[in-house]
Amino acid sequence: MKKVLHPFVERLIKDVSALPEEDMRINLLCRRLSAVNPFDAAIILDKIYSEEKGHSPQYRTLQMLLVNHKAIWDILGNERIRLIYMASIELGLTRVSRLLTDMPPQKSALAGYDTEEDARMELTTLGERRALSKRWNKDMLDRLLSDPDPVVISNLLNNPRITESEIVKIASKRPNSRETLRLISIHKKWGNRYNIKKALVQNPYTPPRIALGMVEFLLVQDLRDIAEDKAIHPQVRSAAGAIIDKRDNRT
Repeated sequence: MKKVLHPFVERLIKDVSALPEEDMRINLLCRRLSAVNPFDAAIILDKIYSEEKGHSPQYRTLQMLLVNHKAIWDILGNERIRLIYMASIELGLTRVSRLLTDMPPQKSALAGYDTEEDARMELTTLGERRALSKRWNKDMLDRLLSDPDPVVISNLLNNPRITESEIVKIASKRPNSRETLRLISIHKKWGNRYNIKKALVQNPYTPPRIALGMVEFLLVQDLRDIAEDKAIHPQVRSAAGAIIDKRDNRT
């Protein structure tokens, strides 16, 4: 069955990679997954993470779409996702079943400002903070990095004055909100940066489905740290260990 599906997956990779917008890619992926039975859909998802070709740019493009679980769940629907999940369990496709499991983060808490000085921003109205997050005042932008409002964070992610190191700071922040971490993970610019992926995977407040989608991208030395970090969700640590074992077996 897997050999029969190989041309299907190759075509899917090619077609998705040719589309210019992420929304278009997600819609095409979901249409193709809806056109096959749940068992074939589970095999297709597993082959997207093929050890042989999984590091190619085209495969990476499709792998990153799976991090944006909310959009995929909205299109496929809970029942279709459940059937693919059950098929992945029956087929022993652990990577797929982990990716489709809606587990809570290892830790959860209310996000907010860390320091007393920055906490004064909360005295500013939400509308003012959202407006400030679009402007060019660097000192003000730095103070907004811990803002709990998703719109403020979204504006910061799109602000040309923000640098990668500042996004890593947001992604590493503990505690943090699920929505803030999700926005970073699916951002077309920042979600593809290695240090940001690593920060998200290492943050125990990151939803496991996001961390499991990104852990596949990490280098072995970072995977070893994740596999041993008790603060990280057990499923993410287990996935890191499994990836290490597979890569060791290839050498």
